Amino acid sequence: MGTPQTGGVDHEVLDVGPRRFGLPSRRVLLLVVLVLVVGALGAVADQRSRADESHALEACRRALHEAAVSSDLQMLAVATNTHGPLSSSKGAALGLAGLMSRSAEQLLPDVVRADRVCRSVSVRPWHLSLTSRRDATTAYSGALVAKLRAVADDGRTSYVGDLRLRSLRGHADLEEFGGGS
Repeated sequence: MGTPQTGGVDHEVLDVGPRRFGLPSRRVLLLVVLVLVVGALGAVADQRSRADESHALEACRRALHEAAVSSDLQMLAVATNTHGPLSSSKGAALGLAGLMSRSAEQLLPDVVRADRVCRSVSVRPWHLSLTSRRDATTAYSGALVAKLRAVADDGRTSYVGDLRLRSLRGHADLEEFGGGS
């Protein structure tokens, strides 16, 4: 029962000091380190992916820009330097319409190639600025292909002064040569 000093009552002594937090367990530390390593590897992989996507998009935009400038130069040259009837009376596409049609046919393969390159560029959906730029570029490349096909099919379709094409080109942030397209 009790000790004579306490008058027969047993007292428990409790340690009531400030509470100390111990080190986390090894499992928790390992989990934290693992999450940090996986996160860092993911960030590096995403950065590389973004760089690759950016290079592919710039290559497509260069090819498209070259094809568009060639189209502008050739189609504007035909439109401004050729005088005469739009077509012959015999039904064959001669005169300006024939020249426009042949020029568009010659230019079309390069523009179609650039359009295919741009459409093949894959961008992760969370790379919003690249996705937006790719979408604007492919909208313009598709419109340019359609315009050249229309001119190739019927040389009377005007290549010059197409406001929709100019607007799409502006949204794609591609330079315009001499105010054409």
